[in-house]
Amino acid sequence: MNFTQLRYETSGRRAYITLNRPEKRNALTPTLVSELRQAFREANHDESVRVVILQAEGKAFCAGLDLDELRKLTDKSVMENLYDSEMLAALFREIYTHSKFVICKVQGAAFAGGCGLACAGDVTIADKEHAKFSYSEAKIGFVPAIVAALILRRSRQAGVREMLLRANVLTADDALRLGIINYSVPSHELNARVEQVAQEVCDTVSPTSIALTKRLLWSIETMSLDDAMNFALHLNALSRQTDDLKKGLAAFLNKETLKW
Repeated sequence: MNFTQLRYETSGRRAYITLNRPEKRNALTPTLVSELRQAFREANHDESVRVVILQAEGKAFCAGLDLDELRKLTDKSVMENLYDSEMLAALFREIYTHSKFVICKVQGAAFAGGCGLACAGDVTIADKEHAKFSYSEAKIGFVPAIVAALILRRSRQAGVREMLLRANVLTADDALRLGIINYSVPSHELNARVEQVAQEVCDTVSPTSIALTKRLLWSIETMSLDDAMNFALHLNALSRQTDDLKKGLAAFLNKETLKW
């Protein structure tokens, strides 16, 4: 697919998905949402890809909904707005339930839907000096509904509730304290830390284990304890039949170093 608002590149068992509207602070449009979904599907189907890195060009990670789209909101019909919301929710779900390990590299402002995008992956690594996080919807009479479904799965600390209600801006260190992101690193270390985590995942973790564990994690979130245990035991039994387990056990028993 020829992308117009993002770049999609693969290298060294990684897929790099780069938001590429720096002049618009990488704000979300229907086209960009659609292209992001397609890019993540491509990475999902590419057997050579082990890690997906979501990043952005320019000073901002993603400023949320594009201003032109915001201007159209109140003129759209209920069904049109519902469709837009469904497409955004589908994108977040696509990332959150992706079978590959997803790293979000946040180098600048991640606001509103852009903040949801930054927190949808498995690991979020942010620039300590320049990254900012905010669910700013309440300041314009909007509701951070879709993004709340994601952020509350990462952290239910009191500060997250405050963030959704006050639309305040958090630094990377604030976000780390609340459990919204995984790492807050100096600007000059950002790229290296992202690549380090990606390489470690590629080298030391079974791709089948990642896919099955991610399925386990997002599936049991809303289950009762009995249902969660039942689901987990079936997944455990399934994992025992995989080629990755056979390979991993053989290496362990033979005291060999396994490089996935």
